[in-house]
Amino acid sequence: MKNTEIITAHNVIIQYEIASLPLRIGSFMIDVAVLLGYFFVLNMLMVIFTVSEVNLFEETSGIASFVYVLFLFPVFFYSFFMESFFSGQTVGKLALGLRVINIKGASPSIGDLFLRWTFRMVEIVGSFGAIAVLSIMINENNQRIGGLVSNTLVIQLKPSRNYSIKDILKLKSTENYKATYPEIVKFTDDDVLFIKNALERHKKFKNKNHNQIILELSKRSATMLNLDKEPKNKLKFLKTLVQDYVVLTRS
Repeated sequence: MKNTEIITAHNVIIQYEIASLPLRIGSFMIDVAVLLGYFFVLNMLMVIFTVSEVNLFEETSGIASFVYVLFLFPVFFYSFFMESFFSGQTVGKLALGLRVINIKGASPSIGDLFLRWTFRMVEIVGSFGAIAVLSIMINENNQRIGGLVSNTLVIQLKPSRNYSIKDILKLKSTENYKATYPEIVKFTDDDVLFIKNALERHKKFKNKNHNQIILELSKRSATMLNLDKEPKNKLKFLKTLVQDYVVLTRS
């Protein structure tokens, strides 16, 4: 699963899981089913009103056509209306836990969503989805062209992988292991999980912000352990803390 990181105005790093192509297609198919259901009900109602004894449109077919087109209006603007009023979600996205956000991590503006919808006409409707699929496959953030021009992307709200204490317990331990920092037992599972996840992110995304997180985390951990001097090798220090915690609390 691809991830993207967004740095907020307060320099807070937020990591999102980008929605995969299968999820995007699944969401689209659910939305199509919803629209087909709406279209079916609309046609049934039109038949009832035009062939029943109480014929509302018997005077002129023009009224019937106008009403029909009027009720088709929501179908045409479905994705734009839904994403505008439901925080970047359609029925399909809601069902599969997806959402449209802008590249800064906030809800996209009406203008962004309208621009995104405009390109939808070409990418999905005009090319039967071929252009959209191709764009998603070759783009780093799984964005279609509409997402690129509107600076939006689709994320997965529920991560496909959640770290737990079981992940920590998978780390290699050694018989007769002598802990370097036995005071680590005062840490909680959440504390150690946070360290482990920070190390994972630093390994995967080597940038200035993650380097700073490692420095701050090392400093904070040394303070909590009442160490006289913070170790020079921050990464090794944090990895050792995780290993010590596993061995000392595994019994």
